[in-house]
Amino acid sequence: MTKKRTRKKKRTTASAPPADSIQKLTGWPWPLRPYQQKVEDKFQAGIQRHLLIWHRRAGKDVFSMSKARQECQKRIGAYVHFFPKHIQARRALWQGVDPKKGQRFIDVAFGDIEADRNNTEMFIEMMNGSTWQLLGSDNYDRVVGANIVGAVFSEWALCDPRAWDYIRPMILENNGWAIFITTYRGRNHAWQMVQQLKDNPEWYVDVRDIHGTTDIEGNPILTDKDMESERASGMPEAILQQEYFCNPEAVAEGSIYGKQVERLREDEPRHHAVWNPNKPVYAVWNFDLPIFASCVYVQPGAVPTILDARTWDFVTLGEAVAECYRQPFPIQKHLINAYQHDLVGPMADLDIYPDVNHRNGQFEVTSATASFLNSCHINKDKCELLLDALAGYVRRERFDAQTADLVFSENPADSWHMQLAQALETWAAWDYYSQGNTWSEAPDYSTQDKIARTIL
Repeated sequence: MTKKRTRKKKRTTASAPPADSIQKLTGWPWPLRPYQQKVEDKFQAGIQRHLLIWHRRAGKDVFSMSKARQECQKRIGAYVHFFPKHIQARRALWQGVDPKKGQRFIDVAFGDIEADRNNTEMFIEMMNGSTWQLLGSDNYDRVVGANIVGAVFSEWALCDPRAWDYIRPMILENNGWAIFITTYRGRNHAWQMVQQLKDNPEWYVDVRDIHGTTDIEGNPILTDKDMESERASGMPEAILQQEYFCNPEAVAEGSIYGKQVERLREDEPRHHAVWNPNKPVYAVWNFDLPIFASCVYVQPGAVPTILDARTWDFVTLGEAVAECYRQPFPIQKHLINAYQHDLVGPMADLDIYPDVNHRNGQFEVTSATASFLNSCHINKDKCELLLDALAGYVRRERFDAQTADLVFSENPADSWHMQLAQALETWAAWDYYSQGNTWSEAPDYSTQDKIARTIL
């Protein structure tokens, strides 16, 4: 029998650049504007952490790609550029075209120094062995290789903040660098980072609206006249303030609980909730196993409290439950939503018998949750991720044929924010429409005590 021979697929490579292109290899594909040059100056001074709150059309992504190009030629390693979602990364940069140059962004940045390109993984290998990859923060664990020496987080305010927690040890071990580029989307983790790091000498924090940026010739990139034009074309003021004036007070367009979260963040007396041993603790779940398991720990009552909120990625049900119990307080009950009723049996196998919330009408759920957020107290130190999730929990946009415009639907947009937000919604609906509001009463054990004394 003749053995069938298979041809090994030949790897696509690029030839070395001609000698007369060396200047291009060492130059910047997009000339640095004055405020971008300041970032480069900080890099040269040894600062390797950069948080850039720049307005829309300030050239955040092309600057970051240019910087990655520069660094990948100086040091062989892995460089990663994150967007909030994988599909956004593909549309914005991988497939995106620079209208001024008439070329794809990735071709302008890396076309003359790349050796191989993987379209599926959005992965480019350079001639010297360095790599550059586009990813979504919803897939931050998919980084190819571990030798990460440079990372960019685009639209950081919308990214899953756990992506940085995942990447940070690699960057630290490799003495690498990181750039965070975004506009504010309310007072979320991006805004909090600015407050925490603006005086940190190891970070360069730069916040610029349209009045703080110019092109290489000193001309404003955008003017107040441009803003008036945007208003006249129908852009909501909240979006304009958010995107062009870097206003953290502007509630994100389509935000479901934006105003409630802002009030809760501002109401400092409600930030110091502690465990009350005289009231039960409920673990309220939202599952999409094995992708994630999210849990909010709540104590009911006239003044309901949120003690903690956690999310675990890539876990089994047993692993999630085991993590859930790693708390300094006992958990008396578990609560899940009706659409996850198929987990009742598996949870029973773990000796857990959860209550099930059946009130899932969108109006019912959002009304109950808004009411809950207006009255609850929280352990703020433990609930930052939950507040961030709620602040970025927005409605999905859809095209309305009658008005020929984009409108917000009743349903939330699919993003990492919904993991914890929907767990809290499960609790709020259960508490508002069921017997949850009586759980603050002391349990009556008199009958059981009488039976016990009779038996003895």
